[in-house]
Amino acid sequence: MTRPERIRGHSAVTAASRPGGTAAFDRTLPPPVGAPPVLTLPSALDRTLENGLRVILVERHALPLVSLQLTFPGGGWAHPPEHAGLAALTADMVDEGTPTRSALDISDALDLLGASFGTTAGYDASTLRLSVLRPRLEAAMELLADMVRNPVVPERDLDRVRRQRLGRILQRATQPAALADDAFVRAVYGSRHPYGTPLLGREPTLKALDRDRVVAFHGDRYVPEGATLVVVGDVTRADLDTLLEVSFGSWSGTPAAEAGAADVATAAPRVVVADRPGSAQSEIRIGRAALARSTPDYFAAQVANTILGGSFTSRLNSNLREEKGYTYGAGSYFSMRKRPGPFEASTAVATDVTAEAVGEMLREMRVLGDERVPDPELDRTRQYLARRLPQHFESIDDVVSRLAGLALHGMALDFYDDYVDRVLAVDADDVARVARQEMDPQQMVVVVVGDRAAVEGPLDSLGLGPLEILTSGDER
Repeated sequence: MTRPERIRGHSAVTAASRPGGTAAFDRTLPPPVGAPPVLTLPSALDRTLENGLRVILVERHALPLVSLQLTFPGGGWAHPPEHAGLAALTADMVDEGTPTRSALDISDALDLLGASFGTTAGYDASTLRLSVLRPRLEAAMELLADMVRNPVVPERDLDRVRRQRLGRILQRATQPAALADDAFVRAVYGSRHPYGTPLLGREPTLKALDRDRVVAFHGDRYVPEGATLVVVGDVTRADLDTLLEVSFGSWSGTPAAEAGAADVATAAPRVVVADRPGSAQSEIRIGRAALARSTPDYFAAQVANTILGGSFTSRLNSNLREEKGYTYGAGSYFSMRKRPGPFEASTAVATDVTAEAVGEMLREMRVLGDERVPDPELDRTRQYLARRLPQHFESIDDVVSRLAGLALHGMALDFYDDYVDRVLAVDADDVARVARQEMDPQQMVVVVVGDRAAVEGPLDSLGLGPLEILTSGDER
């Protein structure tokens, strides 16, 4: 039996790279790219219970694990701006006590079950996530049902959670990146639009949220009709049906009408400067209200944004980081929601190159719309997106997240079946069209958090529109 040759360090070479071998590699060129890997997506059982709760089940029995997400439509959008922070505060209170369990009891029960539990509130929905070993699923489901259906919102615990959130608001007021994020959405959507208010809330709105308002919001939104439960893991439909009947069979309720504002009109292009005297850096945000998740331009927008700022090799990062040396990183993204969410490009640069960085970012947006993307760059981007698809389905938690997102936005559950084909079908004309429509530099709001004395003049000289100054406290 011939023993395999032992390879030590860099001493071994193949015949292809050895002088006189049968072939030679040109290591200055990347290896050829083959076809994207085939991803076999899981089939889902989809049904709606008599109480209006939609249940989506994907059976995966390789490991004794179950992950689930319960989604209630209407997060920050479902309450008026003067109640900013209400959806997030309510989500925080779900595990703070029921008639039979205190907050500590719930925490201890989750620990004993070895379960992972969390709540979040976004602009479009409030969600509860639970992961647990299959033998403990019954007990975990009973605990989840108790928290969802019977929160008591104790005054003492509400005060504690509110103080914690107020502390986070004060902390964010010292963080330039957080100030820029909040100032950006406010400049794009306005302070009277749900998307223009931080999900965390503002100091005055959070202080005004009392127990009655939290209880009322929970009663209005945490109901089965219109909600979706996604379950992925080691459980059969028959077993899940039994668990649902025990935990949620008698649950009923219809959501109240949402109190959010109408869809936003495009904000007027302008420059907003939040003054931080003496700041060595400027946080830059450039963008506008753009696309909803339901847009038919979803794939073209993904490709266009990846070229502009959606990857490390994007144009923004290559320009501002690699060529100019202005920053450690620059990027962009579309935050697609039920209603048109923001397109945003962002970076942080030294104060003395703030205006130059803004000018370069806007130039890259203009070029993307005006000049045809070279075929090699376009193909590289499409391949990058297509080959990342399996990464989005690596774990059962990933599958839960993807299916819950599709359900929330009214998308077909087989959306990802032809994802790769649709990404690869995006052409240069599609990219240019989306860039002209959604990345037009003439329609951008520019927000800079930095030293006004140093940046105001250079920014004004760019001729980007009226310049608005925010002083300390305006963002809060």
